[in-house]
Amino acid sequence: MSSLKSRTTVLLNWYTNPYHTPIIVAQQLGFYLQEDIKLAILEPSDPSDVTELVGLGTVDFGVKAMIHTVAAVAKGYPVTSIGTLLDEPPTGLIALKSSGINSFYDIVGKRVGYIGEFGKQIIDDLAILAGIDPASYQTIRIGMNVTDAICRDIIDTGIGFINFQQVELEHLRGETVFLRLDQLAGLGCCCFCSIQFIVPERTLQQPELMQGFLKATQRGAAFTTEEPDKAYELLCQAKPQLRTPMYQKIFMRTLPFFSRTLLNVARDWDKVGRYTKHLKIVDENFDMAKCYTNRFLPATPYSDLQPIACCLEEIEEN
Repeated sequence: MSSLKSRTTVLLNWYTNPYHTPIIVAQQLGFYLQEDIKLAILEPSDPSDVTELVGLGTVDFGVKAMIHTVAAVAKGYPVTSIGTLLDEPPTGLIALKSSGINSFYDIVGKRVGYIGEFGKQIIDDLAILAGIDPASYQTIRIGMNVTDAICRDIIDTGIGFINFQQVELEHLRGETVFLRLDQLAGLGCCCFCSIQFIVPERTLQQPELMQGFLKATQRGAAFTTEEPDKAYELLCQAKPQLRTPMYQKIFMRTLPFFSRTLLNVARDWDKVGRYTKHLKIVDENFDMAKCYTNRFLPATPYSDLQPIACCLEEIEEN
């Protein structure tokens, strides 16, 4: 790849936070530059715009949840997932213990916050499955700011992540309740909120760029899971505002969900496919296989160690 290559862009799914540590680590340690990639890491002003901006070819790479990737393809945006950043971070309804919400049935008479386009569909669908009248509670779109909305008494409960907003709310207000949506929906996984690396059609035509990006990011993911203290320090050097006890706890809670291989897991895509068809986000004939590819991933996870077999071959030759 030419060292004269122009700057490459990746658009995050939210403001830079511990979710994005492998990318930040790879940037801080020069892994992208070693692949001749001058990477600019961008933050969206509105997370809902990410799939559209990627689909329009405005950026080279994007970071977005699996369910939104499926919806973008269904709408005709030429986006493809080429890898996974986070495997199955649990998503659920978060509330303060003092709210009186201890089960999903307790949303009756309450104000329920949701993140984006499909949040209300998910809540209303669960309500119907549970025999709850959707008119018996109020839904309010609050985006990713469920913690702030609860603290300001805008909502009683809202959709958020067990490794992020629940930690925030516990830190700010005390004991919480968390009702996992995947368990409520009977999904058997939370993969609709797995976080993917998505690309537009023009990036898909640049295999060397994608291979270099994924190799560098995979090295960042390996470093993050193998050297978490050093990885968190690199994250804080890049974003000093994250050097707080709360963000350190969010980082530690997120560690188990980082993908080491960056592999698109077919099982998860199949489950999300069934769920999106159930919600009528896509039709019954929609082909999930066109949403993702693993063709550009390194053959094996990155390691700083040479395989023993290679070393033995060198000894025998000498």
